[in-house]
This record gives sequence, structure tokens and C-alpha cells, in this order.
Amino acid sequence: MATMASKPGTPSSSPAPDTNGGVAVGVLSYLGFTVLLLQVGIVPLLPGIGKQLGLAPGDVAWLLTAELLAGAVGLAVLTRLADLYGKRRIMIVCLSVALVGALIGALTRDITLLFVGRALMGAQAPMLALPEAVANDTMAPRRARRTVTMIHAGNSVGVAAGLLAGGLVGAAGGDYHLYFWMAAVTLALGLLGTLLAVRESPYRASGGFDLPGAVLLALSLVTFLLGTSKGPVWGWGSPEVLGLIIGGLVLAGVWLAVERRSSHPLVDLSVMTKAATRLPTLVVFLIAFGIYGAISAVTRFAQTDPAVAGYGFGWTPLHACLFAVPVAIGGLLAAWTLQPIGRRIGFGGAAAVSVLCCSVAYFGLAATHSFPAPMLVSLAVYALGNTMGLAAAQIIVMQAVPPSQSGVALGVTAIVYAVGNSLGSTVVGVLFAANPLPGTQIPASGAYTVSFLVCGACTALAAVLAWRVKRAPAASASAAPVH
Repeated sequence: MATMASKPGTPSSSPAPDTNGGVAVGVLSYLGFTVLLLQVGIVPLLPGIGKQLGLAPGDVAWLLTAELLAGAVGLAVLTRLADLYGKRRIMIVCLSVALVGALIGALTRDITLLFVGRALMGAQAPMLALPEAVANDTMAPRRARRTVTMIHAGNSVGVAAGLLAGGLVGAAGGDYHLYFWMAAVTLALGLLGTLLAVRESPYRASGGFDLPGAVLLALSLVTFLLGTSKGPVWGWGSPEVLGLIIGGLVLAGVWLAVERRSSHPLVDLSVMTKAATRLPTLVVFLIAFGIYGAISAVTRFAQTDPAVAGYGFGWTPLHACLFAVPVAIGGLLAAWTLQPIGRRIGFGGAAAVSVLCCSVAYFGLAATHSFPAPMLVSLAVYALGNTMGLAAAQIIVMQAVPPSQSGVALGVTAIVYAVGNSLGSTVVGVLFAANPLPGTQIPASGAYTVSFLVCGACTALAAVLAWRVKRAPAASASAAPVH
């Protein structure tokens, strides 16, 4: 039986101890900001890093892939360890490892050590789940909900700041060491804030650590994500990419079979497969599926030379930083609006409204992406809906699981988010590759339209699922501390 939980496998009805105050809210929100800042910030710098180190585009992309794969393993393993041994404790470990990775990147010119540093920075991936779990476990319900929303607003502002920081570093000469020094300072501040201001969750999970389950889940995620991330480089129809994607799915099936027989599973499937958690997790997947269309595809379109392709704006990477403004505005608006909407129509209803905003944004992009001003407006609407939708979905999941499992439950939603994002980029990549301009590898303008429509259809389906969560009385009848 888990400490301070009513029964194993069911949510606790006792209120959360209100041990983390306003300063902790700020620190946890800052951690939500930093994880996306550092993930996105390196993207505009990749071409410059390739030139500095003499790496081909396919090789330099491993700087992104290394962190992606290490982060997937971290989410699979560290969130469960957080439930067993303390969420704050594991957050400190994660931030410390990521800080070491940033310092390695800042101090080296060796290619191998640079890849090692980026892989170690993947240890910050559990910051997509553990700050929310700490808020759920250690704050009064209203403050916990507000903090979860602020963390997700921090995510959106982090994306915007990452685009801006990467563009500014590139404009200042593009020395990648400047990015890693920025990352080291950012992580050190987060680590210091966590040590000084964040109190530990009192809840602990029972049982041991499911090593076979952790290994299988990590292998399936690494295999699948490696296949999808390398699709643009190796070719979506190549045997290597298809083998990795199929192999990852097969390993996921084996993992599910092992988990069902485990006495102490890594993820309690009986909790994660009931409607109150299954539906919001699917909502997270569908939101994540469209993120490539909202960020990467928009940036790629804007930087396309109209003299060559007949469309696009011909923007430089620095000009593309303009997209950071509507993304930040939308994320901040979400922080102000989710709570009132959630109190009025429930967080299932708020999630439905949120993802409908995403659909409106995607359909707006499909109709008006040839013009910069409507595109910027659509991105603001998208960021508002995306931030609110992800926060509302995680609040619903936390209502449905015991506090002793909040870390791994939110870790699962973060994994689903990564898989959805990766699968969405695969689909959009295939659409681009299948519709090139004659004699080029540049996607035709119609490929963007189709991609935006597909992303809009996914979030429209997410709205239907979110509304079903709102209508399910069980979703709120057995609430955990965040209810």
C-alpha cells in the first residue's frame, strides 16, 4: 500500500498537504519553461554547428536525436523511480545530470563528447511530468490546478524563447558554445530553485522497480523514435526506417504482455486503461500529433524562397523568430483562461474547447498560409488551445490516479506526447515527400494545405474524446488531490 493513499490502485480521497507555496509555484513553472527552451533552442543552430564541425546534415541531426532518445528512456525509467523514492529527489538528479551535459557541450570541441553532452541533457525530459506531479501532491487543489496550467504556459513560452534564443545566437555568430553556456546557467538556476524552494511529495508507491518492463519500454521507444526521427534523412520507405518503426511497435506489444503479468508493473495498466485516464491520454496523443504542422511546417514554409518554389516568404531563421511572439502570447492567455473555464464547464469541457481552438487554427492555416498576418494569428490561437488542452488533460489524469502513481501516470502522458509528435512528423514528412515540386525535393504548396487539414482533423477528434470525458461522471467522482 502506498503511503498516504486510501487503497492501492485507487485515488486518495484525502486532501493534498499544502506544503509548497508561491515560490515553489514559480520554480515549477520555470522548470516547465526551461525544458522546452533547451529542446527547441538548438534547432536553429544545427546548420551552423554542422559547418563549424564539418558534419553533414544527417550527422548533425544526431544532436537532436540523441536528446530525444535519452529523454524517452528517462521518461520510461525516472518517473517510476520518482514515485518510489521521491519526486523532488529524482528531479534534482535529472537537473544535475542535464547540467553536466550542458557543461560538457560548453567546454568541448570534440564531436563525440558533444553528442554525449546532448544525450545527458535528455535527462531533463521528466520535467515534462514531475513538476506537475509535485504540484498535485503538495498543494491545495486550486493552487495545484493553477500551477499545472502555469507549467504548461511555461512550456509554450519556452518554445517561443527557444526559437528566439536560437535565432539570436545564430545572428551573433552562431558559436554553439554560447547555447550550451546558456543551457548550463538555465539548468543551474532550476536546480538551485528546486533545492531551496520545492518540498518533497509525501506519497510513495509500493512494490519494486520492474526492470524487464523498463528495459522493454525503453527499447520500444528508442527503436520507434529513432525510425521516425531518421525518416527525412534515410527515406520514409527505406528498409531501415520501416524496420525500426515496426520493430518499435512489436516491442511495445511485448512490453504490454509483460506488464500484464508483472506483480509490480512499471505502469499500472488497470489504472491507465480506464476511461478517466485513457481518453485524456488519447487527447494528448492527438494534440501532439499536430504539433509538427503548427511549428516546424510553418517555419519551413516561411523560410522557403518564393523565387524558387513559387510560395513562401523567403524569411531568414532570424526573421522566423517572429513566430515566437504569437506562441508566447497564446500560452500566456491560456494560463489566465483555463481555470475560469474549468470551473464553469469542467476540465473535460475545457479540454474540448481547447482542442477546438487548435482545429480552428489548423483550418485557418490551411486556408490562409500564403499570408504572414493570418498565419501569426492562427499560431496564437493554436498556442492558446494547445497549452490549455495539454494542461486540462493532465489535470484530468491526476484526478483519476492515486498520488503515489502521479509521477509515472504523467510520465506516460509525456511519452504519449513524444510518440504522437514523432508520428505526426512522420505523416507530414511522408506527405511532403510524396508531393514535391517537379524536379526538386521541395514540397508543393498543396502538401502544406493537406498537412494542416490532417492536423485539424486530429484535434477535432480530440475534441470529441474530451467531451466524452466531460460527460463521464466517473471522471470527477473519484478525484485525487487536484480535484
